[in-house]
Amino acid sequence: MKKRLLIILMLCLSLSSCKKIIDSAASLSKEDITAKDLVEVSVNDDYLISIPDYMKEMPSLNDDASFQYANIYKETYTIVIDEDKQEFIDAFKEIGIYNDSLSVIENYSEYQVKSFQESLNSDEVKELDFKLKNLITKQFELNGIIDGINGNYLIGFVESDAKMYMLMSWTVDDRYKKYKNTFQLIQNSFKLKN
Repeated sequence: MKKRLLIILMLCLSLSSCKKIIDSAASLSKEDITAKDLVEVSVNDDYLISIPDYMKEMPSLNDDASFQYANIYKETYTIVIDEDKQEFIDAFKEIGIYNDSLSVIENYSEYQVKSFQESLNSDEVKELDFKLKNLITKQFELNGIIDGINGNYLIGFVESDAKMYMLMSWTVDDRYKKYKNTFQLIQNSFKLKN
């Protein structure tokens, strides 16, 4: 009996130390990654986006997302949600929240960011410079707590002739500095196919 208890204790300790090794490896300083280190993914004959090869498809992140990739060990996540532009405009006008003095992307991003801020219970929003060739874009940084986890989010918005896209990348607060450049590279790689 004592021998069995000792084996169980040793197993628990080794699993605990493996987790510590993985955590410390994942939290090393800034990740040195460049655009050439990314792998391009084609999504629904609609758009292309590139990700690091360590991120794998994870279809359980968001039911509305057309693109969902993550690495649970590095705690890095990226999704893309796309929706019909005219349906968005019509729905917002119907419920009386569309602001005609703002552009479509301003209406869309303002609503999404405010909704997300409420979920995060956060007042901190920073607008970043975000440009994609021949596309109308906006990008924001947010941080806050969801389900007890302090996270940082990079959210990009892209307007095309037919659709609105929300690109969201996130990680836990203490790893954001390390992965911010990677998240920016991912979002900067977004291209429409047509």
